[in-house]
Amino acid sequence: PVASALEPPPPRPARPAGPVPPVPLGRLEAQICELAGHLAAATCRFLVLLADFDARRGWASWEMGSCAQWLSWKCQMSSGTAREHVRVARALRDLPVIRARFAAAELSYAKVRALTRIATAATEAGLAELAGPMTANQLERFARAHRQVTRASDAAARVRRRLVWRVEED
Repeated sequence: PVASALEPPPPRPARPAGPVPPVPLGRLEAQICELAGHLAAATCRFLVLLADFDARRGWASWEMGSCAQWLSWKCQMSSGTAREHVRVARALRDLPVIRARFAAAELSYAKVRALTRIATAATEAGLAELAGPMTANQLERFARAHRQVTRASDAAARVRRRLVWRVEED
């Protein structure tokens, strides 16, 4: 359990002087991966709570201009990190498949952050499946490319690409 991993170790009986054998690497690796899973699940819970707090404008009672501003102040985050947390929290409200996989520690925060930039209710299941075997860096690159392709093909982008000129006498 997480609590036992975060508590200080129990006092050890006195040992004869000499080197202490290191924890076997396999056990150390397992503990690190287990804690990473707990961190992902806890981060998901944090973001679900944050989305509710934001939707109910809990930050307004502190006379803050935004939830990100409140988060930066109360939870000691940089303003950029706070804004990104609020963005992801809001996005997770509409992405139940990604939220469930995040809560089950099947997706890390880094992967969820990338997915929330491109996922919709219609595409989230496929994207969550695709994200599984990728590293977070690979998924970030994929999301960036996906946004560029999507942006280039949408109608609004075509309108922004038009050329307008005029001729003036001078």
